[in-house]
Amino acid sequence: MKFFRKYLKMTSLAAAVTMLASSCELTDLDINDDPNNPTQAAPNLLLTASQIGAVRSLEAVNYNVHGFVGLINSADDFNLNNNSYNFLWNTFYSGSMKDIDELIRATESTNNPHYLGIAQTMKAYFTGMFVDMFGDVPYSQAWQGNAPTANKAPAFDKDQNIYDDLIGLCDVAIENLGKTSPVAVSGDLYYGNNGSRWRNFARAVKLKLLFNARKTRPGSAAELAAAFADVEANALTDFTYRYNSLASPEGRHPWFQSAYLGDNTFPHISHQFMIELIADQDPRLPFYLKRQNTKVLNPLDPGERGTIPAYRYLVAHAPTTQRLYGKDPEQLTAAEQDYLAGFFGRDRGDRTGLPLDGALRTAPGVYPAGGLYDNSPRVLDGKQGGSGAGIFPLLTNNMIKFWKIEAILDNGVPGNAEASFEAAIRESIANVVTFGKQRDASAAEPAAAAINAYVSLWMQRYQDAPSNAAKLNVVLKQAWFANWGNGFETWNAMRRTGLPSTVDAPRQKVRQFPLRLPYPSQEISNNSNAAGVGDVTFDQTPVFWDVVKLKL
Repeated sequence: MKFFRKYLKMTSLAAAVTMLASSCELTDLDINDDPNNPTQAAPNLLLTASQIGAVRSLEAVNYNVHGFVGLINSADDFNLNNNSYNFLWNTFYSGSMKDIDELIRATESTNNPHYLGIAQTMKAYFTGMFVDMFGDVPYSQAWQGNAPTANKAPAFDKDQNIYDDLIGLCDVAIENLGKTSPVAVSGDLYYGNNGSRWRNFARAVKLKLLFNARKTRPGSAAELAAAFADVEANALTDFTYRYNSLASPEGRHPWFQSAYLGDNTFPHISHQFMIELIADQDPRLPFYLKRQNTKVLNPLDPGERGTIPAYRYLVAHAPTTQRLYGKDPEQLTAAEQDYLAGFFGRDRGDRTGLPLDGALRTAPGVYPAGGLYDNSPRVLDGKQGGSGAGIFPLLTNNMIKFWKIEAILDNGVPGNAEASFEAAIRESIANVVTFGKQRDASAAEPAAAAINAYVSLWMQRYQDAPSNAAKLNVVLKQAWFANWGNGFETWNAMRRTGLPSTVDAPRQKVRQFPLRLPYPSQEISNNSNAAGVGDVTFDQTPVFWDVVKLKL
């Protein structure tokens, strides 16, 4: 630099600059790649980000769909509007599914079939869920906002057409995942980069799509039978998102976060759900629910009276205590009072105000929230109990067993529904117990006699049901219990069949049962191709596969 400053004349320097500018663009001087600002994300980073993002976008809605079906006090009065799901819509299109779309684009033109097959399978599964929620949505023109010819107002595709395309996409994914890949997959949170497991999951996703659409597809019995046989011959490893115990970055189950960190703000759990778990002596009960309280509130005390649930306070509700113990409330033993006081929730559709009852209300337990078993202490030796390392059961073998029973009873698919029902109940109990004991050392293995008695109770209900429809009502009521942690499954079942019919009606409701989610106001306002979707009424207009149109 000293040489140039000393000997070059200003005119020479200007001439040199002029020559440089005429021979190339000045920006070409930046010839080095900036590792902190890549032009294209690595496939493993896109994969991990999409897997986390897809679950995050579903978490808030999972509260609501549990409420739709009468399991918790979240949107259980059906009070929805066009501002309810802006976050879900935005994160789906700009977050997880954008990452998946980028991963597909990055790998479909290269010899990278395993990343491609995984991305295609995830697109089929999560987009299928999105269609189940909203019906017609942008699909064929979606995720093109940064394309060379940008499209920021994608058209809405028909829900049935999207389903057909996703079913075909599963077949393509199965083919890609069966190829030899020169590139090893990394960054996979679900199956640890195991292509065979992803291939079997793609088969299960195809089955799920065919199963939901079964009442609208000609020849669906034969089609379903073949899909079930394919899945049964290629065993699924449960597709579950497993949370961790990290507080930073936050990786704990959202139910754990709301119920165990500070005051319990988890929505009230349905009285019906709790009462029936107790009455049937369900072995999953202490794993599902965490009792926090033994105090019996005094209705004569003004402070405590304002905290008592408006419709039923179980420990002081004579019909409930008679059903559970054959006694009136004042006849309960101290131990019975202490136990029942721990089940503090609300009736479905209770729209009365929310008192400060966080220390009283029942919390979600060790399954699926990674919380605590039964009445394990929340704080022991100054440490918060539970880890938050819960589970989101997205698509499991247990769900498939219940689908198979429904297909046998309601679709004519060959099989032994009764034997499958018993197997499904036992598997659900085993899954919950195994998971719970791994997460809370105080969790007790239920006695074999207790499990057998519970299974016998439900098998007798099944056998006593006089018709296939009545038997299916029993089966789907059991699925109502088994799918705790994934409200989408039960919501879909109720829309497909109108069952179970034995769920309490809401005490109060704003609208009818949601047949879909209302379209977000932001999309209606910002997408010129969204004209008309704002007129779709969520409790009147079903998605294409819903031929029941359930009213409550």
